[in-house]
Amino acid sequence: MSRTEEVNKMTENVYKGILDQFNPSLKNFVTMGKHYERALTGVTVAAKGYFDALVKLGELASDSQGSKELGDTLFQMAEVHRQIQVQLEDVLKLFHSEMLAQLEQKLELDIKYLTVSSREYFWFLLNCL
Repeated sequence: MSRTEEVNKMTENVYKGILDQFNPSLKNFVTMGKHYERALTGVTVAAKGYFDALVKLGELASDSQGSKELGDTLFQMAEVHRQIQVQLEDVLKLFHSEMLAQLEQKLELDIKYLTVSSREYFWFLLNCL
């Protein structure tokens, strides 16, 4: 096998490896990230229900003189929980915009570029040989 054929074979293997192995793995990673995002969004919805229940319990406890301290404690817990939820929602937004959306866009561009580039390379080989 000549040096040119070796280089061509190595180039073909690089294109094949990226298109057949790396990019599908990266696509799977993005898909798993989307599943993770949906799961955390579900947790956020459930947490809002929990927050509402804490507030309601705090209101009920505050109405009674004997459980006023309990009501105040429940309100404090609800406020801390609300702050945590706001932070989680902010992190989710960043996770989506800074990571998932960017990665998905770059992956699509990479696939298009590699597909065109490999076609051009093979077209060049056909015309040269």
